[in-house]
Amino acid sequence: MLSVDYLKTHGGFSTSGAFIKGILCILASQNPTSFADGTKVVIDNDWLKQSNSKNYHHFFPRAYMKKYHPEVEEWLVNHIANITVVSDYDNKRKIRERAPSKYIGEFSLQNPNIGKDLESHLITYCDADDSGIGADDYETFFRKRLGRILDEFKERIILTENDSLQKDL
Repeated sequence: MLSVDYLKTHGGFSTSGAFIKGILCILASQNPTSFADGTKVVIDNDWLKQSNSKNYHHFFPRAYMKKYHPEVEEWLVNHIANITVVSDYDNKRKIRERAPSKYIGEFSLQNPNIGKDLESHLITYCDADDSGIGADDYETFFRKRLGRILDEFKERIILTENDSLQKDL
């Protein structure tokens, strides 16, 4: 059964597994845009076939989490629900290892469509606090992102009588 719990358990980030590749295809199909300025993120399979590609960005950067939230297990930080596809420039020169509240806060000052651009990454951002981003609340962000990924599966998968999807948040 595909559920939030299943996504959580099987979502360890690696580009070698079919399940994660499927989620990456869903993320790519959203036509992700830059958090900084709303331009389309160029997605090239040559860049994305390696899990250490500069285009894969941990929304809550791993170094940030290790320093400020060491209580969160590494496998939960290096999880598909924490991965976004961004430009190499944004990832390494603008975002770096900073808290999401910092870099999204800065981007929102220059980008009036930040909510729409986050939405293109399956990140709901009606309110910085509600999304977990404003308070750098990984647990809230993670749970909501898993829900969004599951919602996209529901839109795309044709279920048979033997299949079921459950959203148990």
